[in-house]
Amino acid sequence: MVAAIAVAAIAGPFGTWQVPGPQRTLFWAAAILVNAVKWGLWFRLVAPRFGESLRAQIGSVVVAALLLNATLPFEIAWLMRAVGLDVGLAWGPLYVTAMTISLAITLVVFAVPRAAPAAPPLPATGLLARANAAPADLLAVEAEDHYLRLHLTGGRRPLILYRFKDALAELAPLDGAQVHRGAWVAAAAVAGAEREGRKWRLRLADGTRIPVSDSFAAVARERGWLRTRL
Repeated sequence: MVAAIAVAAIAGPFGTWQVPGPQRTLFWAAAILVNAVKWGLWFRLVAPRFGESLRAQIGSVVVAALLLNATLPFEIAWLMRAVGLDVGLAWGPLYVTAMTISLAITLVVFAVPRAAPAAPPLPATGLLARANAAPADLLAVEAEDHYLRLHLTGGRRPLILYRFKDALAELAPLDGAQVHRGAWVAAAAVAGAEREGRKWRLRLADGTRIPVSDSFAAVARERGWLRTRL
């Protein structure tokens, strides 16, 4: 934000170079701060409801650009008056310009390849070590009496004597969540969801179905998993 304010104050984009330096700096500082707060609240409170897929993320930004930029012309006019400037602004051209900039930034952000987060190192002992598996191999874990059934890539499904509570503690650093009293799934493994009456089941990449209990439905819904997909 500081860098953006400095650049805008010096360059004076969108005709603000005609505004005296102190007023121009104050105007851009307020404008950038207000919009940083708006977009920050959007990504914290609203965007997660769209889901975690790339399509959902892009959709979230497009909707935000449509809604949040609608008030931008009024904000600019108010801020101009607040710093002592009486400037008439046309709503339409400003809105179109703001939309174009927002969508252009979106295209750049999503066009840049993003490396997958590095998986935590494999512990020398523990559930995965007993299964001779790496964190990236794990799709899901299901409790079966005093044993745990691991669903791994490649179709392996070892059964290991282990406490589910201890497994959850070990799996905490991985990107996944508990969805049932005796089931944990990796986020990358979720391929879709199926509804049977009032009950949900997650469909994993290998075709495995994992039940979602009512107690953990909110967690799965927050992750964007409870949406039927092909």
